[in-house]
Amino acid sequence: MVQGIFVWLLTLLLSFWMITHLQQRYPSLDRRLMVVLFFYHSFLALTYYFYALFNPSDSSGYFHRVTNKYRGESWFDFYGVSTTFIEFVSYPLINFLGFTYEACMVFFAWLGFMGFLYFYIFFKERIKTDPRIFGYDALWVLFLLPNLHFWSSSLGKGSLIFFGFGLFFYGLNKPALRIWALVIGGYIIFMIRPHIFYVVMVAIGIGYTFSTKGVGIGYRITILTLAGFLVAYIYQDVLALTGLEDESMMDPLISHRARELSKATSGIDLTNYSFPEKLFAFWFRPLFFDAPGMLGYIVSFENLFYLIFFIRLITPGGIRHLFTADAITKTCLFTFLGVSFALAQISGNLGLAMRQKSQVMILMLFVILKYMDDQRLVELKRIFARKKKAERRLKTELTTSN
Repeated sequence: MVQGIFVWLLTLLLSFWMITHLQQRYPSLDRRLMVVLFFYHSFLALTYYFYALFNPSDSSGYFHRVTNKYRGESWFDFYGVSTTFIEFVSYPLINFLGFTYEACMVFFAWLGFMGFLYFYIFFKERIKTDPRIFGYDALWVLFLLPNLHFWSSSLGKGSLIFFGFGLFFYGLNKPALRIWALVIGGYIIFMIRPHIFYVVMVAIGIGYTFSTKGVGIGYRITILTLAGFLVAYIYQDVLALTGLEDESMMDPLISHRARELSKATSGIDLTNYSFPEKLFAFWFRPLFFDAPGMLGYIVSFENLFYLIFFIRLITPGGIRHLFTADAITKTCLFTFLGVSFALAQISGNLGLAMRQKSQVMILMLFVILKYMDDQRLVELKRIFARKKKAERRLKTELTTSN
């Protein structure tokens, strides 16, 4: 525990230094929100730690496998995708630096916070106005949603892949200047969930193909070429790594996985659900009536918020916005939909759904917030046009009277 506190103090100092450094480059960065976010994330990390002490948790499994050198004596015996990659990242912390379980939890929680930091910069660079939700600053509301923090604050896939997503989309916003962020973020996503990285690449291809807004022809050709090359290059590896070499086996595999997950105490049988019902369950359940325990009731409030917030987008104006949005927004939309379509097929366990959707739900929140931002921009332009028109009319009247 003492070492965990020491590592937390180090991450506190490092985070404050990074926030100060980034604020010099991005003056619009809200330092107060970032400080609040760090302590808020730390609190939920501590909450998860106590939750893991009394409930089954993958984090303790990762720690004990590395501690006992389950896969071999060498660091690179642990190198691989999915679960093994988390163990690979943990190995030097545990065996070289002597980190305890608590120290590892703190370090991975800090990576989750860094994901929020890079996502925040991404949001600020794309959102031009100051959207409000229930009268409050929208970024404060969205970035303090607890489920996003809870599942990205522990030793495991959730925190590391969230960091990878944050870094990747931060880089995608200005790829020529942030190629390092694209490479590192993409590598992390691929190593943890190869099929998700494949979805991201396809989403980029679709997003840039069906968008001309703010995208030059040379830029679009470059992005599409890179995305197409990566898709072709990793396709067979993705199928092999996910055990889907024979595409015809996908449906039986998904059905079996859903049945197995539904046996858990927080499971629901998705095998007889229609596809829209599966998506609804993945995005918005539990909703009080099917909450699995106290945690489920807490998450139900957040899911209700998602549902109310989502309704903003399924209006005629919202649908039109999806067709006319810029390439980055469409990439976020198609990534969110693609990942949702894949995970909704197997997330028969509500606990699993709560954890997995936290990886990409922030992308949906960005799409809706961008729609609100574009609406506000149109409104401000109308107000400005009316003001200019009134000024011209007044000037004309004064000239006539003179």
